[in-house]
Formats: sequence, C-alpha cells, structure tokens
Amino acid sequence: MPYYRDLREFLAVLEKSGKLLRVARPIVRETELMPFYRLQFRGLPEEERKAFLFEKVVGVDGSTFGGMMACGVYGASQEIFALGMGCRTGEVRDRWLEAMRFPISPVMTHAAPVHEEIHLGDDLERVGLRGMIPPVEEPGFSGTLRTTTQVVTKDPETGMRNVGQYSGHIHDRKSMAIGIGHTHHGFLHWQKNRERGKPLEAAVIIGATPNLTFSASSSLPYGVDEYAVAGALAGDPMELVKCKTVDLEVPAAAEIVIEGKISPDFWGPVGAFGEYPGYMYQGAGDTVPLMEVTCITHRRQPIFTPMFVGLAPSDTTVVLQNLLEATYYKFLKFDCNIPGILDVAFPEPAGVARYCVIQIKKSHPSQPWQALYCAAGYEAVTGKIIVVVDEDVNPRDPGAVIWALSYAMQPHRDVQILTGKSPGLDPSGYPPGVPRKERSFPQPQGASAILIDATRKWPYPPVGLPGKEYMERALTIWEEEKLPPLSLKEPWYGYPLGNWGAEDEELASLVVRGEFEEAGRKLARKRVKI
Repeated sequence: MPYYRDLREFLAVLEKSGKLLRVARPIVRETELMPFYRLQFRGLPEEERKAFLFEKVVGVDGSTFGGMMACGVYGASQEIFALGMGCRTGEVRDRWLEAMRFPISPVMTHAAPVHEEIHLGDDLERVGLRGMIPPVEEPGFSGTLRTTTQVVTKDPETGMRNVGQYSGHIHDRKSMAIGIGHTHHGFLHWQKNRERGKPLEAAVIIGATPNLTFSASSSLPYGVDEYAVAGALAGDPMELVKCKTVDLEVPAAAEIVIEGKISPDFWGPVGAFGEYPGYMYQGAGDTVPLMEVTCITHRRQPIFTPMFVGLAPSDTTVVLQNLLEATYYKFLKFDCNIPGILDVAFPEPAGVARYCVIQIKKSHPSQPWQALYCAAGYEAVTGKIIVVVDEDVNPRDPGAVIWALSYAMQPHRDVQILTGKSPGLDPSGYPPGVPRKERSFPQPQGASAILIDATRKWPYPPVGLPGKEYMERALTIWEEEKLPPLSLKEPWYGYPLGNWGAEDEELASLVVRGEFEEAGRKLARKRVKI
C-alpha cells in the first residue's frame, strides 16, 4: 500500500490496527500525561504496548492546548515501529538496507499544510512557544521542558543538509536551547558558522511521518540527505517546502515547524532531564547552543508528538534498537567485508547503544576480532560492551549470550579493552562536577569499550538436549494433548558441534533402541584396574 501522506494518516492506520489508545478525559500536561503514558512501559509486555492520543490536554494553570498530543507513535512497540517503516516486523532490516542503498531525493512543493497558520512579528511576541509547550517528562525531577525531534541545518561550505534528532529545551516564548552533541553533524555546522561569525539557521520539525524520524535518528554518513533516505522508506520523494524566515526546507505535511537562528556567541543552560542511561542528566552547569525563534508555523489544531528517552524501555530505545541493528549489520557485513555476519543486536533492556551482540558464522579465527574492532570504531559513543557469538547462539536471548560468555571464552585470552571512546552521557565515565570538555573525553585516554570473542575456538561436544527428531516427536505429543502453547527458545533440541565420533554415535543409537546392555558391553571393554 502507499506510504502515509502525513502523521494523521498514520494515526488512522494505528487505530485500525488496534495499536492506538484515545484518551478523551482532560489530562494535565505537567503532572499527569507522561506518568500515565509511561505506566505501560513498566507494567505491560512489549507486544501489548500502544500509542496514546491525548485529545484534551490542559495546563496545570487551567490553560488548554489548541491541538492534541500523540505519544509512542514512532516506537512504543516493535509492531508500531514496523508499521512506521511500512512493513512487517521481520522485514525491518531489509527495508532499511534498501532505503540506504537507493535513496530518493525530495521534491519541492507550494502546497503546505504546515503553513496553515503562521506566527510572525507581534503575534510571535505575544504567544510564541507558549502555544507549543511539550509535557513534563519526569514530573518531580525534570527541570526543563523538552522536545526530542528533528532539527534541520546546513553546512555553510557545501550547502549539504542535515536532519538530526536532537533535544530542544524551551526557555521562554522566543528562545530554546538546542542539545546538539559535540560529535553530531549539526554541531559541525554550528562550528563552521561560528568561524564565520554567523548564526546557524535551524528548523525544528514536530509531527513528521515516521520515516523521517527514523532517518534522522540513525547514524547516516556525513553528507547523506536524511530526506532522501526517508523518501526511499516511503517509496516516494518527500515533499518539502521553504521555511518563512530561514533558508531551509521542511516537510510540507509536518504538524509544527519552529524556525530560528542559533547564536554563534551565546549558549544557554538546561535543567535536569531524563536520558538514555536511565538516569536524570543534571548538566553540571552545562550550556548548549541557544536558538532565537523567528517564526512558528503549524497545521490547524496541530498534533504534538512528544518522544521520551529516560529509563529503558522507551520510545527511543525501540527506535534506536532497530536502526542501530540495521545500520551496523550493513556496515559490518558489506562495508567492512565480513560476509559471515548473520545478525547484530542491541538488546532493549540495556538502553541505547551501549551493549551490542554480533552473531557470526566464522570461516577464520580472525573474523570475530575484525567484527569487534570495526563495531567499536564506527562511532565515538556507541558500543561499550561488544560481544561476538557463534551462529547457533541467539544474540537477542540474554540466556543464550550468557551461556556463550560462560563456556565459549576465557577472559585472559578472549577479552580486550579499548580506550579512546567518548562516554557521552554515561554517568560512570566521570564524577559529578567535572567540566564538560573533560567529560566528553576523560583524561588520559577517554572512555573505553570491552570487546569479547565468545565464539567457540575448537570443536565442542553436542548441545546437551535431546536430538531434533525426538524433540519434534515430543512436540507432536504435546500438541495432541492440547497443552498450553509453547514459545520455544533456541536451542530447543541438541545438535553436534564437531567433537562427536562414530563410537559416540553408535552408543547413542544402541541406547535409544533399548539395547543398553550391548552399549554396556562395549563400554566394559574399556574398563581399567586402579
């Protein structure tokens, strides 16, 4: 079917699929909305989580929001994420790889729903960002109002566009601090403009279709147009429109766009906010680039799309889990020439980007280390614990990975620690009060990553479970007895791993045929006197 023309069409598909919960009662933006939405992440299995559409949002002061708020529309669950990709859950990786290989450039249009209402001049002075206030993410701890959404900037040298997923911290009616990390492409644009003594033009997009959220959230190479990859996900070029006060292009069908200029001279502080390690980030006196708002445009009765980070699981962990897995799979298998790569997992409970498990069918002992070094070097922050496992170990099953760590590796031989990484917002990387520059790369060697080759180094005995034919017969009996449905974990039957000879096979065959005495006689020939 054709891709969604706008967020509203996607919401209709979610509702038809039983994945949207409408909340009609008034919900207080500061104290009730996020706690209510986030209960499902603490109390429901992943497959039961839904997106929430809050139809009547009110402020603690009694004010009302002239639209609605939609939470979880990009990643409340794996099924919702797949719907946003326009595919089934098992097709996400192939869909993403295809989009990266064959991007579709965007096209310009003049028909722009996002320009249905335009706030400039006195109108902007009067209301400004007060009309677009996001919910408080962690009531009782949050010291800032934050958007986590797409921010568009351009390289002043090449004109190359970047659409990154960054935070916007609202200060007042006309200013917001933009939390662009120092390793991100948008920050490079700011640095280049600062060298020229010029502000960086920026546009904050709220309420885009999922394909753009996914494209902006991924770690695409510098210079790749996120709009083009988003177009490939949709199968059609994205329709863009020129901003009103800055020389940038934004999706014509977005819900809200905040235009502005990021100062080359002044930065602003932010209060505490929840971050991907699962703790509140206090900032330690940090300041981040400060944007002066020049214009706000939006659809009539716009839909605000909060996207929270905080303790996993969350919207962010679901989105980044899928994007990181697909991106690293492509990088390792194709760009780094490791054809034996079978899968890459960034399991959800670990939060974002810190724990990575690579599944490989190795043809040479060097390949696990090739994969480990390449994965560690792809990004400065991503990859703190990286493990490589054999082809029969499910990288998404914690028990299977622990099994490999316990019995397929030796710490003195199969573990290395690399330095030179950046801790990002990981609070284990530095104590409180350390200056930002030192936190970004703690002396003397930055942060570190632990690399573990948990593949088997020689032939092993068979897996200690009944053979496949016997487990399949048992499964048939189970179903005939109408016992509860099973969700079988791999491995669910035994199989040989190289260290299994003809004599072993003969004894096993005798035993299952009931000829245990014959098996005993064969064993008796090997008796020894002590």
